[in-house]
Amino acid sequence: MKESNQAFIHSYLSNTQVNLEVVAHTKVSESWKDTNNISPYNRFYFIRQGRGRIEIGGKVYCPVPGQLVLIPAGTVYSYGTEPADTYLKYWCHFTAEIGDVSLFDLLVLPSVIDVRDEAYLEGCFRRLMDLTESGEFTSALRSKAVLLDIICLYIEHTSVDTIRTGGSSMEKINRVLQYIDSHLAESVTVEELAKLVHFHPNYFIRFFKTMLGSPPILYITKRRMEKAKTLLVTTDKSISEIAEEVGLQLHYFSRAFRGHSGFSPTEYRQQRLED
Repeated sequence: MKESNQAFIHSYLSNTQVNLEVVAHTKVSESWKDTNNISPYNRFYFIRQGRGRIEIGGKVYCPVPGQLVLIPAGTVYSYGTEPADTYLKYWCHFTAEIGDVSLFDLLVLPSVIDVRDEAYLEGCFRRLMDLTESGEFTSALRSKAVLLDIICLYIEHTSVDTIRTGGSSMEKINRVLQYIDSHLAESVTVEELAKLVHFHPNYFIRFFKTMLGSPPILYITKRRMEKAKTLLVTTDKSISEIAEEVGLQLHYFSRAFRGHSGFSPTEYRQQRLED
């Protein structure tokens, strides 16, 4: 995966909000089957015993013990189990969203993965069940943390090169971010960016903040500072040359860089060279 795409995905994940709806450990009955369901929630099935089949988005899988299944919200799915060897599984329903957009509309992941550390994942599900029964006032917050851990585990079990991005929102924001990165030396306006995706500027600001967690101007400043850090460490260019490359006047660049990093450009360069 290209470095820019990794940076985009990092931004999306950092703004993901999750909520656990239900979690359980179930030995399904022989009658556990249905067709053409569409769930309003994302679903995880962690298979511990048994055999069966699950069709997700038109593709049939036969998950086995030790595998974790992801069924994204809004996906058409069907399921069934072998009557003589029904599934025993941990499962949960949950939401994972960035603003009004589902995480799994933005990141297209495989439907089934082989879990490397089954004991750890089983512990996560047991922890979720304990927390849902707990009367502690922090239990809901701790549940989010455990759920995020499971989502991270799922993503980390997937080769980064195979993670695809999807959805029209992703296409629009990628177009904007690529434009920003290629025009850091220039003055970039909100109106200019909004035109790229045919949005009104006011709507574009809300859209951008939903997707990346900050307004476009703050994001542009952050990208400029990140580029400046790289140039300070990897080149012998003067501070004024670097300021010009990131589209800022020298006095403003020095002030913005200190606000971003806590160091002046000269101090930052010297510190990194001594590390």
